[in-house]
Amino acid sequence: MTARILVIDDDPAIRSMLGLYLRGLGYEVATAASGEEGLAAVGRDEPALVLCDLRMPGVDGLDVLARLRRGHPDLPVIVVSGTGAIADAIAALKLGAADYVTKPIEDLEVLDHAIARALERVRLVEENRAYREHLEAANARLTRTLRQLEEDEACGREIQFALLPAPKVVLGGFECSSVLATSAILSGDFVDYFTIDDDHFGFYIADVSGHGVPSAVVTVLLKGYVGRYLEYFRCFGDRSIAEPATLLGALNHDVRAAQHGKYLTMFYGCVTVSSGRLDYANAGQMPFPLLYDGEGVREIGGRSPPVGLFESPRYATQSLEMGATFALRMFSDGVLELLPDDGLQARKDALRALAGEPGRDAAQLAAALGLTQGRVLPDDASILSVRRLSGHD
Repeated sequence: MTARILVIDDDPAIRSMLGLYLRGLGYEVATAASGEEGLAAVGRDEPALVLCDLRMPGVDGLDVLARLRRGHPDLPVIVVSGTGAIADAIAALKLGAADYVTKPIEDLEVLDHAIARALERVRLVEENRAYREHLEAANARLTRTLRQLEEDEACGREIQFALLPAPKVVLGGFECSSVLATSAILSGDFVDYFTIDDDHFGFYIADVSGHGVPSAVVTVLLKGYVGRYLEYFRCFGDRSIAEPATLLGALNHDVRAAQHGKYLTMFYGCVTVSSGRLDYANAGQMPFPLLYDGEGVREIGGRSPPVGLFESPRYATQSLEMGATFALRMFSDGVLELLPDDGLQARKDALRALAGEPGRDAAQLAAALGLTQGRVLPDDASILSVRRLSGHD
């Protein structure tokens, strides 16, 4: 749009000359013969710039400039003076004049450049203001979105943690206990233990690839998948829930069919209470579960593919007889990050030493590892403990 310039000067010849010149440059021009007329014209004509004579009867140029600074602080004013006094120029610039030009204007290009500079500064100021307002609006939207995400994640956390078992339960003379701590609001780790029938209970620890909401969603799906096979057993006699390798194979099919691009490591065990037998199968869970039998600590499970990564993985069910002293400790790989960085083997040895203390439950193991409330974690960390209770427990 063509900029409108207001010329305020008590000399009609100057007004006519400046008006003719400025129109020739493509500007729209309004004129005023006094300071009072000029101030009134500002509100009426809404100029983009004001050229104002300094010395005028009544309201002079400095008064006009001062009033415009108060009422129209963003309106650029170029003061035109015939005195050439340095003091006048200083006074005008202190009051906020965009520029100062002396009369007679022998080279009108000087005025042209002064106007162009002043209008360019206004344009830049308006662009910066618009950009700042845009950023403020974007930041406000982002803040609202982040707040909504935080609320959604907090709600998701409540749902996820509501699916976890009680921190400690007794099933058929065995104590099952667990601790799960997250590196973010939601966790990619999950643990569970549950009654299958009067003589069996199952348990597992799982670690979904990645972090955050997508991984947490898969833990919820996992809980649902396992619960479905538990119902299949109770309603139809399907024994997959009591046969670890079969269950892992079925879960592998379920996870791949969901097509969410996630996989998980998992150790699943099924205890037959009457015979004291543990059947178990591993699906890539690391570090390996640690078994204390009263004589020493050893790893069980062995290497195996994770759930959901390969089309037809092979899982093997292994069995062992549980003696009077039995404590099985399972840790997610995030627990290793809690230990001093003395190398992977040193960390595994530290876990092995801790697993050789059968009197501790999962919460006590977590305390020994420094897994305390409020600690910032580099990765999700979970602990699952299954131990036989003695008459003294």
